[in-house]
Amino acid sequence: MDTYDAVPPPLAAPPDRLAISGFWRRVLAFALDSLVLGIFGGLLGLGLFSFLASLGGWGRLIGFAVSLAYFGILNSSVGQGRTVGKRIMGIEVVDGTGGYLSLGRSFARYVILGVPLFLNGALLPMRLLRSPLGAMDAFLVFGIGMGSVYLLIFNTRTRQCVHDLAVGSFVVKGGGPGQPAAVSIWPTHLAIVGAWCAAVVGFSFFSPMLLRIGSFAELAATQQKLMSTGKVFAASVAAGKTWNHQNGVSQEISSLESTVIWKGRPADFEAAADQMASVILANYPDIGRKDVLIVNVNYGYDIGISSGWVKKNYRHSPQEWAGIVAPNN
Repeated sequence: MDTYDAVPPPLAAPPDRLAISGFWRRVLAFALDSLVLGIFGGLLGLGLFSFLASLGGWGRLIGFAVSLAYFGILNSSVGQGRTVGKRIMGIEVVDGTGGYLSLGRSFARYVILGVPLFLNGALLPMRLLRSPLGAMDAFLVFGIGMGSVYLLIFNTRTRQCVHDLAVGSFVVKGGGPGQPAAVSIWPTHLAIVGAWCAAVVGFSFFSPMLLRIGSFAELAATQQKLMSTGKVFAASVAAGKTWNHQNGVSQEISSLESTVIWKGRPADFEAAADQMASVILANYPDIGRKDVLIVNVNYGYDIGISSGWVKKNYRHSPQEWAGIVAPNN
């Protein structure tokens, strides 16, 4: 009886063909490039900390612009398809004929890759995430982003990710002229990525409904109150439980934890935490049932390629917080 593989195996490169780069070469090359960009971003942070911190979520546009120039230029014919990481790993970006990409195609290639990367973890307004634009954000970050990860791992024939497929590029092992060893992707991979993206968009349209149910609604409302103070770029509120084990006895500790990113460096981090605690005490209905209220006050920047933070955390019981903030009310 004849047998066959459900997934076509990777093709070996004939002598006159360029071998497709493997998974680890691409991952290590990207890690090295991230290190290069991280060093540059760190130097920016040393000299422009306050300015970058004042940008809040918009700071990621600076990191994106730097990354776009780096990858867009070096992965094109100008850089012979090789960033620093790719040169070290002996791989390069080419098109289906084995030639290098034009600047336009190379920039487009990175935009498709970079936008999901920089949107992931970005400080986006909650009202945007609850709007139809939230579905677009989910599609780019989880649909395109995770789809690319899937293709890089399982598309062993061409190793093309979404950004490669969009512009017709391949990452190959360098070593002279020739065409990529494989130029066609298994259609089932495209179907899987398409189905995944559709599922992500569908879920993103229904997920805002969760914020109107039970404890989710209370957390979301408290988060909105923190944002409405105008003192922070972003705020999060989460309820949780931990267990303290002592002398063979386990004790459950319920907590409410809030993290805020402050606009401008607080003159007094503890006073800033007290202000946020006062808002939580006044607006979270079940705060009296919690054992601990934790407030994290962060100040700094995140430009995607690097970040720098001053972080302070304060924890008291709700009753202790009430005593602390009462004189100020």
